[in-house]
Amino acid sequence: MIEEKQAKIATLAKRLRLAFLTEFNQHISKDANFADNLLHLLEMEILEKERRSIERRTKAANFPIIHLLDTFEFDALRLPKLKREEVWELANCRYITERRNLIAIGNSGTGKTMLAIALGIEAIRRGLTVHFKRASDLVNQMSEAQNERRLTRYIKALNNCHLLIVDELGYLNFDLQNASLLFQVFAARYEVSSTAITTNLEFSKWPSFLGNDQAMSTALVDRLVHRAEILNMTGKSYRLKDAKKEIDLTTTKPSAAAIIKG
Repeated sequence: MIEEKQAKIATLAKRLRLAFLTEFNQHISKDANFADNLLHLLEMEILEKERRSIERRTKAANFPIIHLLDTFEFDALRLPKLKREEVWELANCRYITERRNLIAIGNSGTGKTMLAIALGIEAIRRGLTVHFKRASDLVNQMSEAQNERRLTRYIKALNNCHLLIVDELGYLNFDLQNASLLFQVFAARYEVSSTAITTNLEFSKWPSFLGNDQAMSTALVDRLVHRAEILNMTGKSYRLKDAKKEIDLTTTKPSAAAIIKG
């Protein structure tokens, strides 16, 4: 009789997708009362559902690689204008709930993409949805969608997230038509949802990669920077630092002792 009840509990728990309740005998204590055991099982179920939800949303975000904020290297000598406390304040994601934007500006190799991804992960951990797109990929996909007459659906699907991260804006030049596609995305998100951008160019130079259209560039910058958090990440390149290390390792002269031993 007991075995039949246990089997029925397992069956019903499986239908409800309650993994720990399905195998409840493995997770309860004979020394605890019913309420304590039930509470323990429910807490385990909540934690598991949160873990699976984070896993799904992280996969859906389409990050090229995973970076975590606690592994980001804050170096006052390398990035003198980037403040650790300001970045960790962004990790609470208040700027997203307040529908404000985030812009990281700096030369190549200073960790802008790494930091944007890390803040995207923080948003996911707080129950928010994130999409990651490189600017060039975004424009190409929008151009294809326009040619196939599904641009409106594409923009709607793209903007169905709390935070859209657009990476490497300014590295490639866009003609006027493609620049206008970018404008449509950013304009649709203005004061509706948050956008995070990484760029290597200061705002005054944006017309150079946006079809040389001064008016549209100005309108785009106005929308993006309004109530935005701006991170100045101008500094020494991670990649150059690592490359110099490699060069030093390969060009270091052997010691006199090593030569004699050889």
